Amino acid sequence: MFVLPDPVVADELIETVEEFFEGFDGGGRPLRAIGPSGQIELVLASEEPRASELRARVAHYYFVYAARHPTRIPPQEDDLTAFIQAVADDEVDE
Repeated sequence: MFVLPDPVVADELIETVEEFFEGFDGGGRPLRAIGPSGQIELVLASEEPRASELRARVAHYYFVYAARHPTRIPPQEDDLTAFIQAVADDEVDE
């Protein structure tokens, strides 16, 4: 899972739209990748935040990938923006 500080860097990290499975912006709105190889951009897929879906994805990530770190739990912030920032700030060394 990547939390990108700036959607502009998507082109540097994603080579084709097929490589981008799912993403959300800082407001919890779903994103999709568009453009040809070498010119990938992330755009809003919906104006409506999907907080529950985003929180579920993060919880799944922690369960699957961070499970071997017993002290790691998903951020617990109630405010969606604070939650997203806490996810961005939490670094799990694989």
